[in-house]
Order: sequence, then C-alpha cells, then structure tokens
Amino acid sequence: MEFVKDKRLNFIISMAIGLAILFYVLSKLKWLFIYFSIALILAYFFDPLYKFLINKKVPKVLSIIVVFGIIIALLILTIFFVVPSVINQLNVLYNEIPNFINNYQTLILSLKPQLSKFIDPADVETLLKENLSELQKNVLSFSQTIIIYLSNIVSSITFGIVIIPLILFYLLRDMLIFKENLYTFVSKEKKKEFKEILEEIDRIISGFIRGRIIVCFIVGTLIGIGLYFLNLKFALIIGIVSGIFNFVPYLGPIVGVILALIFALGNPWWVLLMIIVLFVLVNQIEAIFLNPNILGKELGLHPLTVILSMLICGLLLGILGVLVAVPLAAILKVLFFRYLIQEG
Repeated sequence: MEFVKDKRLNFIISMAIGLAILFYVLSKLKWLFIYFSIALILAYFFDPLYKFLINKKVPKVLSIIVVFGIIIALLILTIFFVVPSVINQLNVLYNEIPNFINNYQTLILSLKPQLSKFIDPADVETLLKENLSELQKNVLSFSQTIIIYLSNIVSSITFGIVIIPLILFYLLRDMLIFKENLYTFVSKEKKKEFKEILEEIDRIISGFIRGRIIVCFIVGTLIGIGLYFLNLKFALIIGIVSGIFNFVPYLGPIVGVILALIFALGNPWWVLLMIIVLFVLVNQIEAIFLNPNILGKELGLHPLTVILSMLICGLLLGILGVLVAVPLAAILKVLFFRYLIQEG
C-alpha cells in the first residue's frame, strides 16, 4: 500500500504508522511483552552456550536443562546472598536519611557567611532549615514510593515465574524454526534481502545484549568492591545501581559517583578524592579494555542512539519501553539504512 509516489517518503509514513500501532499494542499487552522481552534477553545471552552444547552433540532438551540449571543457580545465589544484604542496606539507608539531611544542613550552614553576602543574615538559617525540612519529607516520600513500586513489580511478575521459563524453553529450542517460518511470509524475490536484514538485526541485538550485560556486571562489581575497600556505607547498593544504569552508556558512572559522594559526606577529603579516582579508573577500564574486547568496535548502535531510544521508549511504555528500546532501535537502524540511505 503506497500513500505517496515518493518511495522514501512512503517508507517514512509507513514506518510511522507501524510504530504507532506497535506502541498501542505494547501498551495494551504490557506485562505479556515484558515476560517475552525478559525471556528473549535470556535467550540471546545464553545462546552461545546453547549452540556450543548443540555443536558438541548434546541433545537439545539436555542443553536447555543445563542453561536452566545455570539460571536457577544464579537466582539462588542472588536470593540467598545478594538480596538479604541489599534489603539490609536499604533499611539502614532509609533510617539514616534524616542524618544525611542534618549533615547537609550543617555543611550548608557553614557557608552562612558567604550566603549572607547575598541574603539577609536573619533569613539565611530559617530559609535553609525550611528547605532542608521539605527536602527530607520529599526524600522519605520518594523512598516509600520506590518500595511500593518494587513491591508491585514483584507481585506483577509472580505469573512470570511460570511463563518466562516456558517462553525461554521454546525460544532456545525453536529459534531457528521461528526464523525460517518468517521467510514463508516473504516472496522468493525478496527472501534473500529479508534474510540479510534479519541477520543484521540479529547480530546487533545479540551483540549488544550479551556484551552490555557482561560489561555492566564487571563495572558494577569493580565499583562495589572498590567502595567496600574504601569502607563506604552502601557500597553494594551503589555497585548494583551503577551496574544497572550502565546498561545506558555513560549513565552508570555518573549516577554511581553522585550517590557515592552523597553518602561519603562527612568523611575526610582524601576519601572523596579516592571515590572520584575509583570511578574515573573504572570508566577508563570500561572504555579501553571492556568495550573494545566485549562489545566490539563495530557493534552497530551509537551510544547516543541507545540513550535516546531508551529515554523515548521508557517515557512512553515504562519498564517495557526500556526492554524493547534496543531491539527496536536495531530494527529501525537497519531498515532506515537499507531503504533510505542505500536507495537514496
């Protein structure tokens, strides 16, 4: 169906309509697609191991059982060792929020002589105390909101405990069959071109997902260990947050160093300096060693593309948007390059 005679303009209009329909469907079936997205991420991540076992003549079902065994082992380790520590640190953090606010109040009040040059001295202390009191209320309210939100997520994915492994099983076992079935919807003349497009999209998505997860894990671990040796409170939380946010290029270190410096307030100046040095060092390790060797030099997605796609999709679809952002960006990149740039 052509809307206009110009092929490129017709392609852009068709893509816009397709995206609008896609986002509408995703919003209506949100949790179903979240389950599928998580299963797809796991399938891509463990695909090399699965293929290795298949190439070694291990039966498909046994290969899948090995993959599931590794996933279950990682979950058990996380639930019994990581989760209790995280919950404990979150409880301590929540209880210490008033102390953090008081420390900041003391710090800012120490700047009273400088502030008095711009504000009436009689109003400085009152103004600061009122603003910090309001800040404390907002931080506590925000913390409670996060806890409630996380609780809702846990209850929402309860069904996912059953459905995600089921989807993952069939994705691992029949991924090639699913791809072959897609070719049946394409004419013989377009089959070669369609296969090339599908392989390029698959290369970008698989490379990004596997590489980014490994890089995020290493970065989060290095930051957590480094902060632990600096004897900083909440090192585990900061390491996890830095690792998770590092899925968006450059965001992890920024969020991590801000949190670390906030929690380190009141420590000697050299501790603050060492925290900055740690994050700069980890960032350099990621840029010089991890990204080139794990992600590769020609991944296919520019960091700015990843950031913008996650921001836009996240605003439109929440968690689901973050999960589908990279695959969607990969698909759009390949299609736009082939049908707009190459043909232009």
